[in-house]
Amino acid sequence: MVNRRLVFLKHRWELEMAVSKQDRFKFVNEVGYEAFQLITKRMEELGPVAFAELFPSLVGAATVCLANVLGQAVEAANNRSLAADNLVTSSAKQVRSFLQPVVAQQS
Repeated sequence: MVNRRLVFLKHRWELEMAVSKQDRFKFVNEVGYEAFQLITKRMEELGPVAFAELFPSLVGAATVCLANVLGQAVEAANNRSLAADNLVTSSAKQVRSFLQPVVAQQS
């Protein structure tokens, strides 16, 4: 079942953005990398930290960022639980696709 409000909001966002698909990809890559750099910089400011300690904090910071973005769409949905489930599932699939080049490098 498709949440009509989310479809409307997505369509409205696309109309308001009025940018090409290539520009959206560029935006996603640049802003995503900038967010990663900021998170990494803040972790480095803590001083030397073992990877085992650093990794959960990096993932946690990225997860908080993602939750803040998804929360806006969830708040606008008629069925917030379904919207949250669908957005989390979609996001997980997208993260997995971003990891595929790294996975493919395995010998």
